[in-house]
Amino acid sequence: MLYAFAVFGIFLVVAPWTPIWNRAMLALLPTSAGTWVMSGWARGVVSGLGALDLLVAFQVAREFWGQMQPEK
Repeated sequence: MLYAFAVFGIFLVVAPWTPIWNRAMLALLPTSAGTWVMSGWARGVVSGLGALDLLVAFQVAREFWGQMQPEK
């Protein structure tokens, strides 16, 4: 589960700023949603969600690491 959070978070942070985003959103361009999805602030929102997902992955990793440490 940790890897899923981390990989999905990295994808959401990076993908909106790559050509992958442009190609994937071409089908939406004729609609009003197309202009919304291609705007910079919508890309920022998606990247922000990715950053939050990375924070969740970091927290899960910390909890997992804490469980793996022997109790003193």
